[in-house]
Amino acid sequence: MKTPLTPLEFMRRARRLYGDREAVVDEGTRMTYAQFFDRCDRWSAALQRLGVRKGDRVAYIAPNTHAQLESFYAVPQIGAVLVPINYRLTARDFAYIINHSGATVVCAHEEYLDAVDEIRGEIPAVRAFVALEGTRANWLTYEFEIAAAPAAFERPPLCEDDLLTINYTSGTTANPKGVMITHRNAYCNTIGTMIHVHMTPDDRYLWTLPMFHANGWTFVWTVTAAGGTHVCLRKVDPVRIFELIERSASRCSAPRRRC
Repeated sequence: MKTPLTPLEFMRRARRLYGDREAVVDEGTRMTYAQFFDRCDRWSAALQRLGVRKGDRVAYIAPNTHAQLESFYAVPQIGAVLVPINYRLTARDFAYIINHSGATVVCAHEEYLDAVDEIRGEIPAVRAFVALEGTRANWLTYEFEIAAAPAAFERPPLCEDDLLTINYTSGTTANPKGVMITHRNAYCNTIGTMIHVHMTPDDRYLWTLPMFHANGWTFVWTVTAAGGTHVCLRKVDPVRIFELIERSASRCSAPRRRC
């Protein structure tokens, strides 16, 4: 029997084997894998309530937060396509990518709400705008939508050749170009990463690399596959980086434990 290759298998495996282990640290927020994937399921259900169906595009403009990480599971498991956008681009670039990708839902961190509001008139195909943090008029509130959604959602059949993400270049020589990644692409790339970067459930991965960049070089799924901990970093700040390293080291007191 042929089993479709998809990084969602790493999600299912981690939920079964590592449900009680710490999955995500994002400033004051800490979640186990069970809690993290429950949120992903509820956001999947909320997206379906918003009319998102298989093949629809959902765009994200956000730094390395737990909400951004959740998108790499919640969006593809309903067959939709994630479009993680480089938040360092301009509002005009945001409009081009949203239109070019065909996104119908835009999710943005509170730092980028002004930029998106500036281009609303240029992205007529977008049906829903979601504020990942903070609240604002004419924006849905991410945490409210998750809290109001059920944990159950409709799981469409997925093929390994189905589109999973569209990642855009920065457009240094022309307009940004979309790179289409399938479920099989993402799965095989993750396995390749795990062969070259040995990780265990005791490892903690500090997110200095932007998750939007080539899907975090697959580490959005690799860390989960290993049962490790995602430590979110919203901005590259040397002082903050060393604080988080020291804090993580202090949590690893057992002999020979790798962190």
